Amino acid sequence: MSVIELTSFTVHPENTRAMLAARPGMVAAFRADRRGFLSARLVRLDERTWLDFVEWTDDAAWDESKAKGANLPEIAAFFATIGSLVGAERGVRYDDAEDGARRVRTVAYGPEPSQVGELYLPEGDGPFPVVALIHGGYWTAMWDRRQFTDVADDLVARGYAVWNLEYRRIGEPGGGWPGTFLDVAAAIDALDGMDPALDTGRVVVLGHSAGGHLAAWAAHRAVLPAEAPGAHPKITPIGVVEFAGALDLKVADAERFGAVLADPDAEPPRDAPEPTRPEAWPVVADAVGEGILPLLVGGHVADRPEHYAWTSPLELAAVGVPVLAVHSTADDVVPVEWSRRYVEKVTAEGGTARYFEVEGGTHFDVVHPSHPVWADVTGWIHEIVNGAERA
Repeated sequence: MSVIELTSFTVHPENTRAMLAARPGMVAAFRADRRGFLSARLVRLDERTWLDFVEWTDDAAWDESKAKGANLPEIAAFFATIGSLVGAERGVRYDDAEDGARRVRTVAYGPEPSQVGELYLPEGDGPFPVVALIHGGYWTAMWDRRQFTDVADDLVARGYAVWNLEYRRIGEPGGGWPGTFLDVAAAIDALDGMDPALDTGRVVVLGHSAGGHLAAWAAHRAVLPAEAPGAHPKITPIGVVEFAGALDLKVADAERFGAVLADPDAEPPRDAPEPTRPEAWPVVADAVGEGILPLLVGGHVADRPEHYAWTSPLELAAVGVPVLAVHSTADDVVPVEWSRRYVEKVTAEGGTARYFEVEGGTHFDVVHPSHPVWADVTGWIHEIVNGAERA
């Protein structure tokens, strides 16, 4: 038998960062001081409300811990960040039958709800090469990382650790300029020290659409000037895979890319997933009359040329990071020419690039493991990570 303690509490947003910072010390103090303590899992319910899921060996251990309260400074520091108690329950754990589920956990790299990711670890001790996933969706809050669940499952089954990251997006507080770029950089750098099972010298970044843009940008962060968001990376990817990436931000701005979102009733592209947060659409629709780029980059090209120089992959030096680009000729969201010109730029600069152009595919189908091109993608990733291992 084991006892589960479910405690929900509120934390004022101003105290969220302090609470998360105090959490590791509190858990370590519990392990050292509380007989029968097995584990603790923190769950965010909404902006202010949290649930602590704590497991004990037996009722006596739970009672003894309650009696001790905040007897250690590390525990008291955590409790001091809590606003009010919402509820407390306990129960006896009943285990489901073992189903071979993979090890997955949600990791926060910042205090905001979107500053999280799922870390998938394959069976074994590692260290495992890592594939960081960056989803698309016009950089907006309507779509999230659940687009990449099947990709994560496929990659972890092949022996990769997978970091399916989320980031603040347009339509939610902090999204756009510069928060989106700061978050993607912070999420990738968070791999440093996240888990000893990760081989952070072998990280490949993979993104689709707007996420393809962010993946390519993240791969080239080492060339950014000091004042640019995302400069001075801790983690330097050894390769980048971009699916149908929005890679030419200057042209995207000129063409008012994303203005289609101003009409929530417009016909969606073929194979497009349903929005996971449709309530964010009106916020975005009211702001995209001149396209999505001014919201992402902080203005039009004429207003913020330096921002475009820092964030458009076609403007960044491309030497040093091998690139795989995949794009469909029938893509009705992101022009195939953007990937073509990106690959040309990489090779013209002396870099290494491979390009798979899919005849007749849609914007969305090429990124699924069921698509025939996926075998080429995973083969390329295998070459990159094993080449880095030999080096």
